[in-house]
Amino acid sequence: MDSEQLNALYQVGGAASVLAVGAFIGIQWVMKTVQAMKLAPSVKTETTTIITGDTVAMDRLAATLEASNTILTENNVLRREEHKDRDEMREAIEANTRAIEKSTQSVIDARAEIRELSREMARAGK
Repeated sequence: MDSEQLNALYQVGGAASVLAVGAFIGIQWVMKTVQAMKLAPSVKTETTTIITGDTVAMDRLAATLEASNTILTENNVLRREEHKDRDEMREAIEANTRAIEKSTQSVIDARAEIRELSREMARAGK
């Protein structure tokens, strides 16, 4: 055998030993895990009346939702009142606009009459 073949055999032997040791450690780990599972007590579920953190959290969430709904309801009432106030203001502005238009028309009509009256006063010499 030459040195290259001997070197290759050493490498194959080293790899085989690493694999064998790894497999041995892996098998031991699996055996320990299985033994520990056998020794572990089985888990039992029991019904209790103890309030858990989830129950407290759900209660707080329900209280928050109720408070939020109350606030939203109050906001809706206020918005309705604001819309009512805006509608009343629009009606008042429209009424004021009609009154101003009417008074403007009265001034325009009076202006013509004032001119005519001024002409008559000028003719009469007063």
